[in-house]
Amino acid sequence: MGILTAVGFIVFLGVILGVLIYFLRQALDSNDSTRIDSHKDHDNFSQ
Repeated sequence: MGILTAVGFIVFLGVILGVLIYFLRQALDSNDSTRIDSHKDHDNFSQ
């Protein structure tokens, strides 16, 4: 019974860690900056 509890707990932690990594990768996507700010001239600070 104890080994089954340990295996279940490890699987549970793996699922939680997988969900956390999945959402962090979406939140920290560096391609969002080019998709949202599609201006080509980033060096020009004048309006």
